[in-house]
Amino acid sequence: MKRLKIALLALLPATLLAAPPYALFSPHQGDEAFEKMYDYVKGAKKTTHITIYSWSDGGITDAMEDLLTKNPGVKLRVVLHRPLGSKSSILSKVAKLEAMGAMFKRAKQNMHEKFVLVDSKNLSNSSANMSGGAKNRYSEDFTFIEEEGEAENKAIIKQFEKEFAVMWNSSDDIVTKDETQKADILPLDTVAANLPVNTTAMTLIASSMNSTISENSVNSADYKKGRIIDLSDRFLDNGEQPYIVSTALIKAIDNAEKSVWLALNHFNLYSVSEALIRAVKRGVDVRLSVDNQEFKTNIRDTASRPSIEMTPRFVRDYKKIPGNDKKEAPVRVHFYSHAPHFSSWILNHHKFVIIDNENPAKAVLLAGSFNLSANAEFNQFDNLVEYKGAQFAGLYNDYAKQHENLWNLNRNSDDKPKKDAVDYFKTVYDDSYVRLHAATPENAVALSWSEAIKLKKEMNSVAPGMFRQLYSKKGCMFFNFVKQTYFGGADCR
Repeated sequence: MKRLKIALLALLPATLLAAPPYALFSPHQGDEAFEKMYDYVKGAKKTTHITIYSWSDGGITDAMEDLLTKNPGVKLRVVLHRPLGSKSSILSKVAKLEAMGAMFKRAKQNMHEKFVLVDSKNLSNSSANMSGGAKNRYSEDFTFIEEEGEAENKAIIKQFEKEFAVMWNSSDDIVTKDETQKADILPLDTVAANLPVNTTAMTLIASSMNSTISENSVNSADYKKGRIIDLSDRFLDNGEQPYIVSTALIKAIDNAEKSVWLALNHFNLYSVSEALIRAVKRGVDVRLSVDNQEFKTNIRDTASRPSIEMTPRFVRDYKKIPGNDKKEAPVRVHFYSHAPHFSSWILNHHKFVIIDNENPAKAVLLAGSFNLSANAEFNQFDNLVEYKGAQFAGLYNDYAKQHENLWNLNRNSDDKPKKDAVDYFKTVYDDSYVRLHAATPENAVALSWSEAIKLKKEMNSVAPGMFRQLYSKKGCMFFNFVKQTYFGGADCR
């Protein structure tokens, strides 16, 4: 019997044999990932800390209600993205949960982090918002870390505890009519430097670390609102801001030896683009899998302000490298729409970078909520976790496979987009109209930059006039090129 158990264990994936972290990915594992988060919440014994940027998923609401019903003594604390604190649909949920014993606060600034931390033991950090789209339509990543007596796991969880305390203690209390307790104060060392805790294994790198922490006076208006601490911009000796998160990312890229694979929803930092160009020049295999929204053919440079749209600038700069003018830039667009609109998104919503995954001893993974932008760096709460060390080989493998899935999505063995995948977007219905957006994640396709440009040119012939007003009509589902009209969809105006 013992031999049978050993044989069965040998068949299990490496990420399940080793102590977590391990990863799951939407849309194909979205239900499983969300159920894991629900189970964390419902199983809490002492504390549950949740950060929410977008909240339309009923499952997380049910999980919180279930927890408070079965374990009314648990401390459930939730930090909401600031604009959510003024939405009636959200406040009605908050009121019900606060009447059951929960505590809610509204973040001092935009709150874009997406983690669940339970009992200082179980952690989920992800790119995914609490929405149905994140569960079943978008490409998302979820990393789960469970303490299980592992010192490295315990250390990163402790770093997230501090990050939550920074957000909690700097946020406004949301006071509802029947709340049973006022938002409390979490322990936080305000004297120690608010900087990443450098380790050889897992390091939380958060945009909050661009700020210094100070305590507000107990008599101040901010303190009475629930803002126990204040966050102030940090400046370096040269007068510049530190760019804590992107600096760590650039350092990792600059140290890459073989490969740098990125999966990005937004890309707006030229310093990162420059680092990627440096890597290309060193012969590193650089690959960018980007969301459809990153496909823009016009680079909007002005004399006073270069374009912040980095993907087209990266393509341009790649082509300028001697010998590259005829080469295909290493970019694949997660294509699902001729003009993406939130009502029909099938997002590549990832924010991860996997470096030198061929050699686990040298590999680095950075994953979390951080879009590559100055906004993420300075105007909102965001994070990346940096994983280093051969012990994360299974995690590196999972993320590398996810990148390969995106890179090869609906492409054939000759590395060309499948004909039916492209024809789907060019199909003419009733000799008069075409679709503007894909219907399901299965219809999305990975297109190189030149392939996306080619499709756009072909659409000018298939559906003349489609692009004239498309930006203002992107909430529509179809374009009738005979009548030159856009129609279909609740957001068609």
